[in-house]
Amino acid sequence: MTSSLYPPALHFGIPEAMQPHVRTSESLPERYQQYRIAQATETTYAEAPFGSYITQQISEPDWVISWQHCFVKEKVRLRPSVAQPMLAMYCILQGNISCRLQGKGKLMLIEKEFGIYYIPDHSDNTADLRPGYYEMICISFSPAFLRQFIAHHPSFEEIFQLQQRQARRASMLPAIRMEVADLKVLLEMRQSPAAAEALKPYIDTRLHDLLTLYFNALTPKYLQNSDQAQKLRQTCQYIQEHYHHHLSIAELSKQAGMHINTFERAFKELLSVSPRGYIEHLRMKKAASLLAQTSLSIKEISISSGYRGANYFTAVFRKRYRCSPREFRKNHLT
Repeated sequence: MTSSLYPPALHFGIPEAMQPHVRTSESLPERYQQYRIAQATETTYAEAPFGSYITQQISEPDWVISWQHCFVKEKVRLRPSVAQPMLAMYCILQGNISCRLQGKGKLMLIEKEFGIYYIPDHSDNTADLRPGYYEMICISFSPAFLRQFIAHHPSFEEIFQLQQRQARRASMLPAIRMEVADLKVLLEMRQSPAAAEALKPYIDTRLHDLLTLYFNALTPKYLQNSDQAQKLRQTCQYIQEHYHHHLSIAELSKQAGMHINTFERAFKELLSVSPRGYIEHLRMKKAASLLAQTSLSIKEISISSGYRGANYFTAVFRKRYRCSPREFRKNHLT
């Protein structure tokens, strides 16, 4: 399903020399029925000289979930690619895959790990598969679905902006070892209800659960439930309510009851961004919203977003969005 109504899906390009010998079908052979996803809206089965693979997708405007099974008889190099810039979670259930991503270099996708990846459109990527069985899940998200996570996980902002700018360099957030809870959510997604009206809300909830588990895993254990973490979260809440005012890092650290050095280090470990970076993130998000939804002047928006001058605001905005505030507004009104 390649409609622009849906997020992009990952496709594996087969070596050119093999392409004349590839046979495809929209149904699974009897011997592969155990891998069938009952709710799949699109199924592709392919046989090639190196072996065979199955791709089954559930597609919605907010996300595309692709279950992939590969049965490899001979070592092969495939070329993963997307038609549009893709931000996705990739889960490896079985097998290790050596990859090279455009602008990122070599990396290994490890069995029972999952991570978030940005893949440029039409990029030159490779995946080396040795003989064996591979099972993967690729979940591609729409920008609208992901925006709600940015406010709570600022570390996600940078990789999200790569997709928005259609950057040519691939990127990734850390790959995390899947625990029992993560695997349970994936199994629930596979066994989701068949009724069409119940499918989307059910999977929406599972995807929220999976993303929450992933971002929680990025947070150091000692910060997840400690008093220190609670103080930092209270400070985050304060910043969210007062980011448009002048905020002193020294005063924020006193409010959290920490030495300024401890505060800055713990804040960054908890949110993967510095206190100053978090303030700027909220200000930029507010400015972008005002530019797109109001006719306020640049000076008025700079003040409303917490900046004292339009010139400095413009410089910071250009660095973040790779365009001036006026250009941003023009692009969102046309």
